[in-house]
Amino acid sequence: MRLFALFVLLLVLYTELRAQTDTTRNRILDNRLSKEVIKTISKKPGPDAEITIKSEAPFLPYEGKIIRHIIINHIGFERTMYDSARSFRNRITKVANSLHSTTRENIIRNNLFLRENKPLNPYRVADNERYLRDLDFILDSKIIVHRISEDSVDLEIVTRDVFSLGGRVSTSGIDDYRIGLYDANLFGMGQRLQTDIGFMGNRAPFIGFDVLYRKSSLGGSLINATVGYTQLDNARSLGNENEYAYFVRLDRPLVSPYSRLAGGLEVSRNWSRNVYQHPDSLFRKYRYNIEDVWGGYNFSIGNLARNRDRHFIAIRYYRQHYSQQPRQPQEEFNPIYNDQKFVLGEMTFYNQNFYKTRYIYGFGRTEDVPYGKTVSITTGWVKELGMKRMYAGASLVKGFVNRNGSFATLQSGIGTFFTNKKSSDTFFYVNGTMYSKLYEPGKVKIRHLVQAGYARSFNNVTRELLTLNDELTGFAPDSLYGSQRISLRLETTLFTNWKLIGFRFAPFLSLENAILKVVPKTAETHDFFWGTTGGVRIRNENLIFGTIELRAFYFPTAVKGVSEFSFKISTNVRLKYSGRFVNPPSFIQYN
Repeated sequence: MRLFALFVLLLVLYTELRAQTDTTRNRILDNRLSKEVIKTISKKPGPDAEITIKSEAPFLPYEGKIIRHIIINHIGFERTMYDSARSFRNRITKVANSLHSTTRENIIRNNLFLRENKPLNPYRVADNERYLRDLDFILDSKIIVHRISEDSVDLEIVTRDVFSLGGRVSTSGIDDYRIGLYDANLFGMGQRLQTDIGFMGNRAPFIGFDVLYRKSSLGGSLINATVGYTQLDNARSLGNENEYAYFVRLDRPLVSPYSRLAGGLEVSRNWSRNVYQHPDSLFRKYRYNIEDVWGGYNFSIGNLARNRDRHFIAIRYYRQHYSQQPRQPQEEFNPIYNDQKFVLGEMTFYNQNFYKTRYIYGFGRTEDVPYGKTVSITTGWVKELGMKRMYAGASLVKGFVNRNGSFATLQSGIGTFFTNKKSSDTFFYVNGTMYSKLYEPGKVKIRHLVQAGYARSFNNVTRELLTLNDELTGFAPDSLYGSQRISLRLETTLFTNWKLIGFRFAPFLSLENAILKVVPKTAETHDFFWGTTGGVRIRNENLIFGTIELRAFYFPTAVKGVSEFSFKISTNVRLKYSGRFVNPPSFIQYN
C-alpha cells in the first residue's frame, strides 16, 4: 500500500514538473517569437526608426487562441511608445502630466471591440489598435499579446494620450483673426469641449463665437455625438453669406470589416446674418434646415479570420429645405438656394488592409496606410430645382504598398443623372497619389509626393462646373470654372531633427500645374495655370492641436481676384493619409 502511495506521489510530482517544463518552454517560445516580431517591426533601434509592416503581422502567431484577460495600461508624457526603456523627465513633462487629465480606463474599454473569452483574430486586433490611434485624444496605441498557456493569451492595451488642452489662431488680415480654445479629453472622459472667438474689424457685432461639445463612443456603443452652435459660419454651410447655425450629429463609423453596422445622423438649422453690413440689395437673406441620415450593413463577415472580402450596403436620405430664400432674381435658379431632396442606395465591395509606417504627415508617430480595393455602385432618386431625376454612379479605388515603404492610391469614378432616359450633369474623374519610400541621407528624412488627376463634366444643368480650388493649393478664384481639368502636383518634404520645446520642423516645396478648359471662354482667359508653394510645417506630436503650417504662394498665371504672391499661416491643420473606404458612403460622386 505504501509502495502504491509512493508511486502515485511520484506520478503527481512528475506530471506537475512536466507541466511546469511545458509552460516554461512555451514562454521561451513566446519570448523568441516576440523578439522576432520586434526585430521585424524595428529595422533599427530608437524611437525614430521607420517601420513598414502589415498591421496584423505581430498578432498572426496567436491566431485562434482564447483571449483570457484584457489589461489597460497607460504611459505618461515622460515615456515613448517606440522605446519602452527610454524615459525622460523635465519641467515640461511634469507640468504636462499635472495639467492633463489621463484617459480613464473605462473610456478605453468603451472604444474596444475585442472581447474576453473569444478566439483572437489578428486582423480584428490590428483594426482595434488602429481605431484607438485614430481617436483625437490618443497619440498612439499598441496592443501586446502575452502568451499564458498553449491555447490562451492576455491582451495588454497600451495607450499614450496627447496633451488635450490646446488652442489655435487664424488670421485673414490685420483686423480679421480668430482664437480657439479646447479640451479634447475633458476630465479624461473622451469628451471634447471647444470654443472659438472671432474678431473682425468690418463686422457688426465686432465679436462672434461658436461652441461645440463632442462625446466619443456613448456607453461603449461606438456612437459619437456632437452638438454645437456657431456665429462664425463653422457648421455645414451652403450659402455664400456668413451663417449662424445650431446642429446635432451622431455617427457610428465602420470601425472594422468585422463590424456589421455603421451610420450617421445630422440635423441643423442655418440662417444668414448680415454681420458685414452689406446693402440690402446685395445681401442674400435666407434660412434653411438640413436633415441627413444614413445607415449601412456589412455582409459576408463569416467566421474566417483571414477572409477580408466584404459587401457593404447603405441607404441615405437627405433633405435641404429653405423656409426663406434670397430675394435677388439672379439667385432664383441657383441650386445652392433651392430645396433639394434625395434617397440613394449604395453597394460597396471591398477588401482593405493596412500597413504601419511613419513620416508621411506625422513627425514620427505611427501612421496607417490602407491597401486593397473598393468598388461602389450607387443609384437613387434626386429632386432639385423642381426636377425629379434618377442618379447612377460608380467608383473604384485601389491601394498599393511596397515593402520598401512607398505606396500609392488610384481612384476613378463616374456619376450622372437621368431625365426621360437622357443623361445630364455627368461627371468623370481619375486620379492617383504616390508617396516615395523614406530616404534618410544623414540625419534628415525625405519623402516625395506625386499627385495627378483628370476630370471631365458633360451636359451641366444644375451642377457647378469644375474648379481648381483643391488642385492648386492657395489658388481659389471664385469665378473660374471649366468643363475639363488636368492637374499635376510634385512635393518634397524634409523631416529634420530640429527641435524647439518639443516642436519639430519639416520644410516642404511644391510645384503645382493644372490645365482647365475654361467656360465661358473669353479673349482674356487662358487654360494653363501653374505655381509653386513652399514653407514649413511645425508640430509637437504630444499636443492635441494639429500641424502649424507656414506657406508662401507664387502663381505667375494668376487671374482676377488672386494675387501672384501670397502668404498664409494655418494652425490646427489636420494632415492624414487615407484611402477611400466605405465610411461614410460616397453616394453622389462629385469632386
